[in-house]
Amino acid sequence: MIYRRTIFILFTEVIRVIITERFTTVFLKADENRMRRGLAYLFSILITTFFYALFNKPALNLLSTFLGLLAIGFSYSGTVKRKCMFVFYVLAISCLIDLAVYAVLVKTLDYNNYSAYASVLSLLLLLAAQVITKRLFGENINAEPNKRHWLFYIAALSVCIITSLFVFTDRTISPQSLFIVCCAFLLVNIIISYLIDDLIDSSKDALENQALRDQMKAYEREIILQNEKVEILRSFKHDMKHHFSEISALASAGDMEQIKKYVSDMSDNLNESAMLVDSGNTGLDTVLNYMLQRAADKDIPVNVRVAVPEELELSAYDMNIILGNIIENAIEAQKEVNAPGIDLVISYSMDSLLIELSNTYSHKIRFKEGLPVTTKRPASEHGYGIRNVRKVLDKYTNTLDFDCSEDRFTVRILMKIL
Repeated sequence: MIYRRTIFILFTEVIRVIITERFTTVFLKADENRMRRGLAYLFSILITTFFYALFNKPALNLLSTFLGLLAIGFSYSGTVKRKCMFVFYVLAISCLIDLAVYAVLVKTLDYNNYSAYASVLSLLLLLAAQVITKRLFGENINAEPNKRHWLFYIAALSVCIITSLFVFTDRTISPQSLFIVCCAFLLVNIIISYLIDDLIDSSKDALENQALRDQMKAYEREIILQNEKVEILRSFKHDMKHHFSEISALASAGDMEQIKKYVSDMSDNLNESAMLVDSGNTGLDTVLNYMLQRAADKDIPVNVRVAVPEELELSAYDMNIILGNIIENAIEAQKEVNAPGIDLVISYSMDSLLIELSNTYSHKIRFKEGLPVTTKRPASEHGYGIRNVRKVLDKYTNTLDFDCSEDRFTVRILMKIL
């Protein structure tokens, strides 16, 4: 009898671990160390089976489940916050489901009478909870919460777990009352999860909007300065005939010293107004000169080729977001490379604007949903640049491709300009 009971417990724990693995897809990211994850799952099965089969005490059962989930959670990659969220969430849901099933199927609160039917039903409800969790919170629950949200989340789940333990050890509450309490706790957990999900979503939007506002203010200031430089250069070109007349007069007088001084003054004035890009398209030139000057100030070699019609109407806002972010990322990537370099080609053909930016890089680039993942920390406050580029490009018929070679990272953008 004990042998059959142990086999049944082992079987149910294997199923529970399989369902738990489905929960990890919501909270965690698997790395390449499959051996570590396999050992963690095996440890979870063995420790829970051991405590359930030999002792079957609520506190010890809860402890074994907690240790098993802890081993599974920390066998995955990711932050400690997300791992703790996974452990406490699955443990709280499991406790509440067990209490609800126990209240419905068991006449008296005698934990030793927990039947095989109750075990199977709890597994089915746990699977349903996993499906609901992924359907409702699969997108944002995987986002990095801030410290306040995370502590609130863990505290709420801990209350559910501790309450479940007290109810099991008390045994004085009626099954009907227990069922009502469990349903209430489950509803509270769903509401809390939804609210935190909504808070995370709102925080992400607020951060993105603030980043866009700050970025646009900076670009507006620089565009004003760049336009002033453009006007200076145009004024200089306009006065070239006067300069030539003055130089000719000085040459006729044989005053070589004055000629040298005059040419030197012209050269200084020209250098102050020099632009890295002069395609004739002012809206494009201003943002390019601002961003590429930042690279030049950091002694990063820049190779630029721009060939677009002067009269081509481009949204200054869109160009600031697209070019500003990809060039800024390229500059950021040069910090740890031995031979920095940025190559940028922009051309226009058949109503389409082609942007190709290539730069050296050193760290390994990871992708999520087709976009490179930021390496800046904290990740919750960074990584919006390329997503903002994606949002702007969605207004156009476009393609956005990334290519990683051994030492160069390339972004290719093709957008239809109507």
